[in-house]
Amino acid sequence: MESSDLKHRIISEKTFFHYLKCPNWIYHKAHTDEEKMIQPLQEQLIDDGLLIEKQREVLGDRLDLIEIEIEDPEKAFEETLKAMREGHQTIFHGALLYGHWIGHPDILEKVEGKSRLGDYYYVAADIKRSRTLRNDYKFQGCFYAELLEQIQGIKPLQGYIMTPDRVLLSYLIESFETSYKLTLHEIERILAGDKPAHFLTSGCKQSPWFSICKEESQLYSDLSLLNHIWREEIALFKKCGIESVRDLATYSDAKIKKQCPFFEKERLFWLRDQAKALTSGEYIIKQAIFFKESSVELYFDIESDPLRDFDYLFGLLVNQKNKLKYHGFIAKKPEEEAKMWYTFIKCIESFPDAPIYHYGWFEREVIHRFSMRYETPESVKHSLEENMIDLLNLIRPAVIFPLSFYSLKDIATYLGFKWQHLEVAGSNSIFYFENYLETHKKKYLEEILAYNEEDVRATFHLKQWLSKHT
Repeated sequence: MESSDLKHRIISEKTFFHYLKCPNWIYHKAHTDEEKMIQPLQEQLIDDGLLIEKQREVLGDRLDLIEIEIEDPEKAFEETLKAMREGHQTIFHGALLYGHWIGHPDILEKVEGKSRLGDYYYVAADIKRSRTLRNDYKFQGCFYAELLEQIQGIKPLQGYIMTPDRVLLSYLIESFETSYKLTLHEIERILAGDKPAHFLTSGCKQSPWFSICKEESQLYSDLSLLNHIWREEIALFKKCGIESVRDLATYSDAKIKKQCPFFEKERLFWLRDQAKALTSGEYIIKQAIFFKESSVELYFDIESDPLRDFDYLFGLLVNQKNKLKYHGFIAKKPEEEAKMWYTFIKCIESFPDAPIYHYGWFEREVIHRFSMRYETPESVKHSLEENMIDLLNLIRPAVIFPLSFYSLKDIATYLGFKWQHLEVAGSNSIFYFENYLETHKKKYLEEILAYNEEDVRATFHLKQWLSKHT
């Protein structure tokens, strides 16, 4: 199994996540000599996993649980198979091996039924931080089911996901199997040397080879540079003879409408205008954005450690009479979460009519979860519901930026905001928090607070620009 050729052909459950993020991730990993190492914590972030201590907490006290603590895949499989034959109720962190396929389900659970093992068989489940069933989880579940069929002689009918709240979500393997088989076939082809069609997405940002994908896209003026374009739309453009962003940008309304009869008109013009913006490097205003007048404005951003399912910092920038003041509400451990929430909503109560600007869906989702988890006055719930304003939602129909990605960092940087803590950006803040929990050194919290303050100031910068230019 350790031969060079076989090593590059290994398929695991993570391969499906990599494929769905960026098919070229798999290609480059298998067919380039350069090694790109990903930190274990980063890998868990990519596939929505939780830290092992959090997984143990979610599992609770199970009477007949055996944990496989061996890193070598073949030895881990031997121990897993031994535990399956012994009939343990729950196998934690087992390994499933068949040819060049290897699966690492978080849980193998014994259920009644006939198999090679006896009057029982095993089903697989993963512990994920999401509270909804996602298709990428189902791909992994189908993969586990196929491995289990080879090992125990019977395929589970259902796949399972356990949420951080210990809720078990299930789905029928059969209902997703066609998509799984097609994806597996594509993965096998890529590993065999068939380079996938180029397509740049935000998921590519997570790949260690993102810079290569981006350079190729820009070199060929690839249509996937257009923000939020679908693969099907690129196929339609090529059917119409339009091969690049540069081509698309040259079309007038009348010409593009005649050339591409398969598109809905407004969508067609929108994509053409995106091509113009990317080609010229200039933004396009499509419609005005109106903001209500207020003597106080709030700008809001949350820092979370998804590996622990822990939202530990609520950052709030108060703009009162054109004076900015930052407040960081922080919980240094999960037991302080409630205190953080109550301190935060007390501050919100001080500004009952102030708009609360944020960027993206995440803040609203977390606020809803906290208001359900902890006793919250109806007046505060109403205030949060009515006053939270997602700037990304306002931007999408109103402004076309000459950018492929619309993250806060991408847009605010384009608009001239100067970042001082780029090294703490994104997932690095999570690693800083993990370092703080391990060392209790204040410098890590200080870095995260400084980074969070920059995020809310960038949100303020963006809102001010929108007020002035739309």
